[in-house]
Order: sequence, then C-alpha cells, then structure tokens
Amino acid sequence: MSDAAWLDAVGQSELISRSDASPREMLDAAVRRIEQLNPTLNAVIHPLFEKAADAIEAGLPEGPLRGVPVLLKDFGAESAGDPYHEGTRFLRDAHWRADADAHLVRRLRQAGCVIVGRTNLSELASAPTTEPVA
Repeated sequence: MSDAAWLDAVGQSELISRSDASPREMLDAAVRRIEQLNPTLNAVIHPLFEKAADAIEAGLPEGPLRGVPVLLKDFGAESAGDPYHEGTRFLRDAHWRADADAHLVRRLRQAGCVIVGRTNLSELASAPTTEPVA
C-alpha cells in the first residue's frame, strides 16, 4: 500500500475496483503520506481525516473514483461545514465555514471521491507561489 500514494486517481480507482485495496486502506495510505510530508511542506492546512473515515463508513457512491482520497485547494472548492479562507487572515480568524458544497465538490463526491483535507495557497490565489500571509 505504500506505493499507492504514488498512483494517480485512475490507478487508485483501479486498485479499489479490482479489490486489491479498500477505500479505507487508500485513506490510511493517504493519511500516512500527509502526516509524513506535511510538517515540512505545510501543504494541508485543514486535515479532514475523521470526516473522510466517516464518509467511507457511511457508504460511498458507486462512481468511477469510488474510494479515491482527494485534497481540495482552499479556493473555489467549498465543502459543507469545513473551514474555508482562501489564504486570507480575516476568513481564517473568523473561523468561517462553508454552508454548502461547491459544484465541483458535489461532483467529486458523486464520483465517489473521499475528501481528505484542504490545501494551502497564496492569498486569494493571487500569486504563482504559495507563501500565504494567513
């Protein structure tokens, strides 16, 4: 399963569809990889590991990406109940949370993806490098 972290979404989906891995095993592999690298990268600013496990437990739709763990950029991809601040201090400090899924997030969930967390970006995605003030 350690190699699964290097597969793209199609490769991970194929593992799951062949029953070579379960959605929970794919989630566990993704969480291990994030926990290993994130202290250095600071890429995942809002881990949603428990919520991801709950989604698997509740049952995933039989979409083409069923069980594939994904990270959402913290811009334009609001997910219901989750922190969302687009790299800005004022939204972060206000602890703002989205009240509904964005269209993209709804489609990812319908495809069977498991939302694992939200990733960092520059303030309002205004720069090509990620050095946010928040």
